[in-house]
Amino acid sequence: MKGFFAKIRENTAGMTGREKAEYIGAYYWYHILGLAAALGLVLFLILHFGFREAPPAFTCVLVNQDINFARDQKLGEDFARAAGLSADQVEIDSDFNLSYGNIQLEGVNESSYEKFFFKWRNQELDAVLMPESFYEYCKELGGAFYSLEQWDIQGLPVYEESGAPAAIKAEETGLAEYLNNETGEALLLAFPDTGKNQEQCGAFLEFLRNISA
Repeated sequence: MKGFFAKIRENTAGMTGREKAEYIGAYYWYHILGLAAALGLVLFLILHFGFREAPPAFTCVLVNQDINFARDQKLGEDFARAAGLSADQVEIDSDFNLSYGNIQLEGVNESSYEKFFFKWRNQELDAVLMPESFYEYCKELGGAFYSLEQWDIQGLPVYEESGAPAAIKAEETGLAEYLNNETGEALLLAFPDTGKNQEQCGAFLEFLRNISA
């Protein structure tokens, strides 16, 4: 690098400032462009990996419910307050209207289907509130859910499979106040077995018990 700048100084000796600028622009523009690209890449990597936002402490998505961001925010804030979390640590997202199997909805964003299962595979879903048919559909695709036996579910309405607690009957809890179910099906709250935040799943169940009392 020192030799590079020494060569420029040698070649521009005796030139005025303007002549030097024109000379460098004419003969070394590709060097300047490459250096700028390298600096831009370094800056991008620093910002991307050095200042990454922490992932949510709890993420719950609502499948085939009305997309209502105000409701999502209120539910997230209410749970965060009860769990001793900050509001930005909780993500409640109802932007998951999708078609599947024999359920074909009009006007849905087809990318929602891919987004849902991408988040599932990427271990970004802690809880899913969904129609019973979608719960069964996920299992048909090979998806699995945590058994509720690992958490305290006393007093909560439970959906059982083979005698084991598998999901919560959401509309029989205080969640009903946040919902507007137009699917004609029971809504289940279940916890994908790829979810990482099991402690907060337990806290959410405790939150349901308290608002259902």
